[in-house]
Amino acid sequence: MSPPDTRSVAPARAELFTVDGLAVTRRARPDIDPVLPMVVFVHGAMDRAASFGRVMRRLPEFEVIAYDRRGYGQSERLVVPDPGASVTNAQRGTIASHGHDLSRVMEHCASNSPVGRSRESVVVIGHSLGGLIALWVAAQKAPKLIGIGAYESPAPWLDASFGRVGGGAVELANTAGNAAGAEFFYKMMIGAETFSRLRPADIAARRSEGDALIAELESLRDPDQAFDLGSIDLPVVIGMGTASSESMQRNSVLLADAVPDAAFETIEGAAHGAHLSRPEAFASYVRRCVTQSCSRATMEGSPQGPDEENDDG
Repeated sequence: MSPPDTRSVAPARAELFTVDGLAVTRRARPDIDPVLPMVVFVHGAMDRAASFGRVMRRLPEFEVIAYDRRGYGQSERLVVPDPGASVTNAQRGTIASHGHDLSRVMEHCASNSPVGRSRESVVVIGHSLGGLIALWVAAQKAPKLIGIGAYESPAPWLDASFGRVGGGAVELANTAGNAAGAEFFYKMMIGAETFSRLRPADIAARRSEGDALIAELESLRDPDQAFDLGSIDLPVVIGMGTASSESMQRNSVLLADAVPDAAFETIEGAAHGAHLSRPEAFASYVRRCVTQSCSRATMEGSPQGPDEENDDG
């Protein structure tokens, strides 16, 4: 017999706020179990926090956070310096600078939780490039982070595919500008037919994200941005859709092999945008990530892990 479903049924409270110029969305019900970890979502290239909305609404038992990464959606635009100027990593939009942003969001949200006390555990779920950013933070031994979910995330140093990152968007940006590169990349992602139905304002918004997109694609192409996946000592669940491209599936397998404590989870019939097309299945994937993270924390004697019988929420 299955244990009773103890998930919260009280109305969720939605909050919008900013952390260091990043637009953050939080959903939390007043009667959730404060021992359960906070869940933070990180989106991929040319995406935004809103794409996780359907998944977040299907996770009523957790305090859930999503944010627009720098340069996307409602977050501050990326700083693009004059040619030849000295710039910092925060200005460049590297994997590391996005990782520092994620760390700040985690710390702020954990320390200012509406649940009523400082949260002591966080699980991060990253889609595509967001998963690689989450893994970078895990490699830095971020406080309170107890587990990661990385769905179809790239790591081009695992197969020396640096030159293929972006599928031609970087090359186009070098000749026609970042806005043109972003339009090309987005059309490649969603298909020409879907792109043709977009409103001019939507296309303009995507073109305006070109600086952020090209900066992170160039960062992925830089071998110096690689980091040691083997140093990650947290539970990681690598996610993959069975309907995704061969390259996406190959990358996911390579990533699972590279991370020491990695499990593998497939979403049947899903492609790369599983959080949009299969939100119920993606929510189940999130629960698997939380269960694995909390089980490890419990075994190590951490007070933040839930009782085993309530691992599924």
